Amino acid sequence: MNINKITTLGGTITFDDLSTLVGSDITLVTDGLKEDLLQASLPLEQIIDIGWYPEFSENGAFRISLISDQNWESPIYSESAKTWAELEKALYHALNKIKIA
Repeated sequence: MNINKITTLGGTITFDDLSTLVGSDITLVTDGLKEDLLQASLPLEQIIDIGWYPEFSENGAFRISLISDQNWESPIYSESAKTWAELEKALYHALNKIKIA
C-alpha cells in the first residue's frame, strides 16, 4: 500500500502497524487486524486513521477516516474496505479530501 502520498501532502505517520500486514492474506492475519493500524497527522489539524472493525474478526473490514479538529464523532470522510485493493482506493479517496493551506 502506498502511504507516500501522506508525506508529500505534508503529513507525518505517527503510528504504523499496517505496513507489516500489507499484502498478507487477510484470513491468515486476523490476530493483527485491530482498531489501531495506522494514523497520520496532516496540516490544518487533520488526521488519517485506519483500523479494522470489529478488531480481530475475519468478518470485519478496514475503515479509513479523515478527522478534522479532533472531531472523531463526525469525520470529514469515512470509507470501508474488505481487501487491500479496496483499502488502497479508499486511502486515495480520503487523501483527495484533505484541506491544504
